[in-house]
Amino acid sequence: MKTKHWVILGAIFILALGLRLYEAGTREIFYDDAFSYFLAKQNLSQIVSGTGADTMPPLYYFILHFWMEIGKSLFVLRLLSVLLSLGILAVVIDLGRRLAGNEAGLWAGLIVAVAPFQIYHAQELRMYTLLGLAQISYLWFFVRLQQLEKGKKTAWLWAGLVVAGTAAMYSHNLAIFGLVLPDVYLLLKRSWRDLIKLISAQGVILVLAIPWLVLIPGQIDKIQTAFWTPRPGIVEVMQAVLQSHIFLPLEGAAMVIGALLSLWCTVIVVIESWRARKTPGVVLLVLVWVGLPIILFVVSYIMRPIFVPRGFILSMLAYAILGGWMISLRWKKSIGPFLAAAFIGAALISLPAYYSFSGFPRSQFRAATEYLRNTSETGDLILHDNKLSYFPSHYYDPELPQEFLPDEAGSHNDTYAYSSQTAMQLFPSASFEQAVGGKDTVRFVVFSLAIKEFQDMGVGEHPVMAQLEEEFTLAGHKTFGDLEIYTYQRGN
Repeated sequence: MKTKHWVILGAIFILALGLRLYEAGTREIFYDDAFSYFLAKQNLSQIVSGTGADTMPPLYYFILHFWMEIGKSLFVLRLLSVLLSLGILAVVIDLGRRLAGNEAGLWAGLIVAVAPFQIYHAQELRMYTLLGLAQISYLWFFVRLQQLEKGKKTAWLWAGLVVAGTAAMYSHNLAIFGLVLPDVYLLLKRSWRDLIKLISAQGVILVLAIPWLVLIPGQIDKIQTAFWTPRPGIVEVMQAVLQSHIFLPLEGAAMVIGALLSLWCTVIVVIESWRARKTPGVVLLVLVWVGLPIILFVVSYIMRPIFVPRGFILSMLAYAILGGWMISLRWKKSIGPFLAAAFIGAALISLPAYYSFSGFPRSQFRAATEYLRNTSETGDLILHDNKLSYFPSHYYDPELPQEFLPDEAGSHNDTYAYSSQTAMQLFPSASFEQAVGGKDTVRFVVFSLAIKEFQDMGVGEHPVMAQLEEEFTLAGHKTFGDLEIYTYQRGN
C-alpha cells in the first residue's frame, strides 16, 4: 500500500478504537451482560453446565473467564469485545482489499469503524464480536482459497478455515447458517471440485463441534418454548435494514434523516452491485449479505423465530464491504462520494443517541442500586420483579441483599434454566409469599414497561404490587428513568 493508505488505515483504527472505548467503563450494563459476567466467573465445568442449559455455546464464556485474570472492572471486561471488534475491522479491510483494491478495503473499514451496530456489540459482554470475527475470518480463508493460483500450498488456508468455522460453531448456535453460504456460491458457479473440498472441511468442523452439537436438540426445544421473538414481517425486515446503518431507537428528525439515508444506501448498493455482478467476488458478497437474512427469515416460520439482527452480523459485514467497494468503484462518477457521505452521515447522526441511551434494557441500574444501598436498612427486603433488573443490580453491588421473583413456568420469559442457576448459585425466590414473609419493609424494583403491559392487557395493577398492597402500605416511590422502586411498609 502507498504511504497515504497506511496513514488512512491508522486513522481508521484510531477512530474505531476511540468510538468503542468511549464510555466503555461507565455505560450501563443489562441482564445479558451480567449473565455473561456471573457465568464466566465460574470454573470451566460449571460454565459448560450453565451453557448446556442456556442457548449459547461456551467459547466466549471460556475466553472471558481467562480474560478476568487481567481485571474485573467494567472497562476491562468490555475491552475484550473491543479488541475482538478491532479484529473484525482488520479482516474486513483486508478482505475488501483482496476483492476490490486498497480504496475499497479502506472505505469498508471506515463504514465498519463508525457503524453503531458494530460499536454496540463492541461494548457488550456477549459473544457477538467473537461470532463476527470467526465468521468473517472463515469467509476470508474461503476467498483466499478461491483466489490462490493452482499449485500453491493451501494446507494452512484449509486449516485456518476449519479453525475459524469451529470457533464460530462454539460461539453461537446460528453460526452454521453463515458457514453454508459459500457452498451455495460454489453451487451457482458449478465449481464441483471446490465444493467437494469445502464440504470435506465442513465435515471436519462438524466433527470438532460434536461435543456441543449433542446439546443442540435440547436447546432448540428451549428456544421453541421460552423465547418471545416475534415471527418476522415487513417491520422486522425494515428494522434490520435500518440497523445496518443507524442506532435504534431514534426520534424526531434524526430518525427521519437516518431512515432516508439508510434506504438510499441500500438502494444504491443494490443497483451498483447489480451493475457489477460479473465482477469476481460481488456475487459472493451479495449472497452473504442477502442470503443469511433470507435463511433466518424462512427458518423463523419453521421453528421459533430467530430473525434477529445480531444473528446476521456476518451479513452486515459483507454489506459494509460491498458498500466500500461501490464507493471506490463509482468515486469518479459522483455517486461514490454521495454514497460515502450517506453511510458516514447515517452513523454520525445516530451515535449521540446511542451513547446517551438509558432505557430498557439498559436502564439506570447503577443509580438505582446506589439509592437502594443508601436507603435500605438491615432486615429490609429488596425484591426485584424479575431477573432482568436483579442481575445488573447484583453486579453493581454483590453484597447488597436482594432477591428476585421467578419467571412464570413455561412462559416465553422462562429463560433462566435451573442448571444455569446452579452453575452461578443465583436462584430466584421460591415464591412471593416466601420472599416477603416476616419482612416489615419491602422495596419492590420493577420496570415501567412491566407495569404498562399489565395495564394494556386490562389487568389493571401489576399483580405483585396488588399482592404487596394487601399486606403493606405504600410509603415511597422513586424513579430512575424507566426503572421504578416502590417502598412498602407493614402496619402503617
